[in-house]
Amino acid sequence: MNRTQPAPRPTGGGTTARNAPCPCGSGRKFKNCCGGTQPAARATTAADLGHAAQPAPSIGPVTNAGRFLQSFSPLQAALRQNQQQPVTRPTGTTPGATGQSSRSAQAYLDEARRHEAAGRQSDAIAALLKAVRLAPDNPRAYYNLGVGCLKGNRTREAIASLQRAISLQADFAPAHFHLGVALQDQGHDEDAIAAFRKAIALGANQREAHARLGDLLLARSDAAGAADAYRRASGASAAGRMYAARALLAEEKYAEAEVAIKRALALDRGNGEAEWVLGNILVIQGRFDEAIPHLDRAIELAPQAVGAYTSRLMARRLTEAERPLIERMVSVLNTVPLADIFRMKLEYALGKGFDDLGDYATAIEHFDAANRLDKRLASYDHERQRAWMDVLIARYTPDYFARHAGLGVEDEAPIFIVGMPRSGTTLVEQIVSSHPLVAGAGELTFWLTRGEAREQNGAHELDAATVQGLADDYRAELRRIGPEAVRITDKLPYNFMWIGLIHSVFPRARIIHCRRNPLDTCLSIYFTQFLTRMHFANDRSDLVHEYRQYERLMAHWRTVLPLDRFLEVDYETLVADREAGTRRLIAFCGLDWDQACLRPEDNRRIVRTASVWQARQPVYRSSIGRWRNYEPWLGELRELLPAEATS
Repeated sequence: MNRTQPAPRPTGGGTTARNAPCPCGSGRKFKNCCGGTQPAARATTAADLGHAAQPAPSIGPVTNAGRFLQSFSPLQAALRQNQQQPVTRPTGTTPGATGQSSRSAQAYLDEARRHEAAGRQSDAIAALLKAVRLAPDNPRAYYNLGVGCLKGNRTREAIASLQRAISLQADFAPAHFHLGVALQDQGHDEDAIAAFRKAIALGANQREAHARLGDLLLARSDAAGAADAYRRASGASAAGRMYAARALLAEEKYAEAEVAIKRALALDRGNGEAEWVLGNILVIQGRFDEAIPHLDRAIELAPQAVGAYTSRLMARRLTEAERPLIERMVSVLNTVPLADIFRMKLEYALGKGFDDLGDYATAIEHFDAANRLDKRLASYDHERQRAWMDVLIARYTPDYFARHAGLGVEDEAPIFIVGMPRSGTTLVEQIVSSHPLVAGAGELTFWLTRGEAREQNGAHELDAATVQGLADDYRAELRRIGPEAVRITDKLPYNFMWIGLIHSVFPRARIIHCRRNPLDTCLSIYFTQFLTRMHFANDRSDLVHEYRQYERLMAHWRTVLPLDRFLEVDYETLVADREAGTRRLIAFCGLDWDQACLRPEDNRRIVRTASVWQARQPVYRSSIGRWRNYEPWLGELRELLPAEATS
């Protein structure tokens, strides 16, 4: 369930030449990145301080990310104190317009600029805080403080200050843009999308706002929305051409995207982000040897670019000769002030690198650090998940299917490959879609989206019109991918939750359930950074609970689905006897045998998941029992050991 990651844009500090690589690590020139998103470098006047300010209302957080205010630092405490204090001013004056307080606030703003020019970001923030204390009703003062915190990598505090600026002046376009940047850096994608859309509507930083919006929409599997946003950010410049290439990439037009990004590089040989995007295009297509030089070049141009490192480690298994790359990553982690979300990405990448090198003790340290950061952005409710599984088990009974018999569409084309993430679903899809009559659709979010919408509307029963509508919409999506295919696979693992709905609409569809050793499965989940967040994935206890609920639901489907529509495949058995397991799969799908199914590594279809490298390799057994490398650090996962292993 992991797709190619959008380019990270942590915010840098200090002063940088306009044509130098941006210190944020994006790989782009400063003038085309953070240097193009900061306010103009001029003296802020007293009139600026009072611009369009309104009396401070007593309000709650502007977005859900306002919960950061519950974690106090001295700065956050001061911001809250300012919010709670009523604003008083002499009769007849306008907010922040004149007077000793305004002149003092201006002096601190001037002082902050001097500190920032000298690279003393902490001192600049201290001066900015003094300015807002003297101008507590002034949106621009809070905006300057928010941007200062963002440049100083104090992202949570930036969010609080920028929210305050917006609460004082709702149409403050740059504040909405920078709030979006801060929220994106903290992984609050939904709130960041809203902030960027507001900034765009108000006319702020159009190209950069559209580009960041495209990154976020792509992460939410909204390829059409992402492509539109990237095109709005595109233009005739090298940066503009790069965004045009990313639009094509979102639409899975890889050959066209490759041509477009090479044109962008021809205009700007020093564009690290373009090198990174080209490397990603090649990785997705399985052209790893071609991709690696471009990713290495991206790292050379922007040594702080987290995305280039993560893509580089996806391109192949590291060897001892590549240890200097790991050392470079460790140096970035220890010396560069990264926002939490980018530190998290780098920790995951380092965990993978040390695992490749067989240094499991160091690998688990980095995986644990990554998951601690990731867990801050998610919460998992054990009782809620248990209750949801209870609902599904109670609803989809033999009686339910009997009541809805005759409504379903008699179409055998769909093949659903389900199971826990990292359980072998990609391998099974590679095998089945190697058949000349089968197309592989990858991970479609159709049933997840439609199922959640129905639950929110309380729509549990089906009628003929609803079934036909769902079937027509889904088949249209499948036919876009495989117009002439006899069978089309959909391997979103978590479709196992929607099997009841799926079987009601397509009673002739085949469902393949992939199973793998629970410890190997859960550790692989723990080691993987998923672009679509799974709230249980970052804690050993949560993983155990989720796995038990999954087992419970699959046991239910096993009892209520027809045997000729439901097949269970064990990963270990499949790789141990490839031909027998593969023939069983192909026969279950109702297809004649084809020898190509024994060579899934030759399957040239596009793979956009975390298994992109593994999918191109001959079937191997080295992942079986991988958990033993991490036995000293299993913790709560020991509960998933079979009884004989714990006795």
